[in-house]
Amino acid sequence: MVQKSDVVVIGDIFADMVSHIIGYPKNGDGTYGTPLQRYGGGTGGNVAAGLGVLNIATTMVSRLGNDETGRFLKQDLSTYGVDVSGIVLDPEASTGTVIITVDPQGERTIFVFALNSAYGKLSLDDVKIIDDIQPKAIFLTGVLIGLEIAENTMFEVVKKWKGRARLYFDPNLRHPLHAIPSNIRNSMQKMSQLCDVVLTGESEMNALGLSPQAGQTFIVKCGKKGSFLMGADGEVRFYIPSTSHVAIDATGAGDTFASAYIAAEMKGYPVKEAMEFANIAAGISVTKFGARSMPTFEEIENYRKKMAN
Repeated sequence: MVQKSDVVVIGDIFADMVSHIIGYPKNGDGTYGTPLQRYGGGTGGNVAAGLGVLNIATTMVSRLGNDETGRFLKQDLSTYGVDVSGIVLDPEASTGTVIITVDPQGERTIFVFALNSAYGKLSLDDVKIIDDIQPKAIFLTGVLIGLEIAENTMFEVVKKWKGRARLYFDPNLRHPLHAIPSNIRNSMQKMSQLCDVVLTGESEMNALGLSPQAGQTFIVKCGKKGSFLMGADGEVRFYIPSTSHVAIDATGAGDTFASAYIAAEMKGYPVKEAMEFANIAAGISVTKFGARSMPTFEEIENYRKKMAN
């Protein structure tokens, strides 16, 4: 029997292989780092896991390879309380892997080894489960944009569920800002315009030419600088400063922000309070290692109350 979840997450799930390095080398040189550690990752998987930690009933819809890594990732995600019945194990394609290097300041560099892997083959048949779930909200990640089959599937989901579920979109751009293919830029703009809530990074917003639409909640994440809400006129409505947490690993902070923001809205928070909640969640998360370091609801609320006093 299909679980009746409040949120469906559509996106990627990868294996994160993480090393903490002593510094970045110049081209042709080397560096030292800790032995690689494997964690569940991928934007979609991270957001679903974060929602699970915050006790939001969530179903993940994705495609993994039917290999050791894919089976590990599906099982791992279930430990966060996420319904994984929407994850298909592909018998013909492999699971993607991400190499993440973290420097002493907590900043990370990401290498995504996922070309032609299973996540890009997400099909219309794979998303039929959403009809049974009848979610209140659907989160979509731009990581799937540019992959013909998966991108088409996402747009069909948006077309079908627009006005029936609250649609959240995070571009999660994985191309160099100076070399974005025109088809990627066009599809990102189209998806951004169609969704009810956009959660974009400041640099990718500028590089992709994204802008708020009338009636849309358009949130810009600025990392260490906090976040702000932008109106349809392009003006900043309000700014939420970052917390004072000291980062040891910023991996997945943007995904933590996204899942915390969605969770706050699901619990009835207005936009400003939901952004404050998300900022605190992201701030706490960077004090822990790994992409899936969502604090509990109680941890976030306790910090929020302490800041208010």
